[in-house]
Amino acid sequence: MTTYHDKITKIKLYPEFMKIPVNDVEVILKVVDKSEKTIKLLTEWRNEFWDAFPEKFTATNSSTIQWLEKQVYEKEDRILFLIILDGEVIGHIGTYRYNQKENSAEIDNVVRAVRKNQPGLMQKVTKFLINWMLKELKLRKVQLKVFSDNFKAINLYERCGMRTVGMIPLKKELTEQGWKWTEIELQEGEYADRYFSVMEIDSGIK
Repeated sequence: MTTYHDKITKIKLYPEFMKIPVNDVEVILKVVDKSEKTIKLLTEWRNEFWDAFPEKFTATNSSTIQWLEKQVYEKEDRILFLIILDGEVIGHIGTYRYNQKENSAEIDNVVRAVRKNQPGLMQKVTKFLINWMLKELKLRKVQLKVFSDNFKAINLYERCGMRTVGMIPLKKELTEQGWKWTEIELQEGEYADRYFSVMEIDSGIK
């Protein structure tokens, strides 16, 4: 088991709080729980901010519970943190998709759902997570995928020191509940419906 997997497993078994100073307040990152309140919030946010995700569908409390069980708790390389400010859960952020060959992982599920008068909050939270992934999880680099037309998010990640290193073409496929954006390889003469920007930052250690 790698340092990354070992650390993620331990945090899930023995959840810990991480504190981030932001201006004159303290933000807390807490491992996501399965309480009724949390499930309700995650479901509401998934439906409200659907355009930030690769797939459009109507989330329910039941589907959220199943997603947490199968796609978060049972994934040995995935963890999701709730972002807590003044005792209120205002969003979430996590890490996923460990690549052993590159010793890298991706920032995942970044959502700020509740607006507070705290300029730069998400930038500080994201920077903290990046540093934690590089130093505590011993990664060589941290990556993420973001829609290339999400200029606000790209600007945030650039302020955190990340840079765009590639583009992934996407095709829109219709589903029973909506649609999903699927990664494709373009053939000569083909066009993508949309793109992911691939961004990264490295530890500086070769």
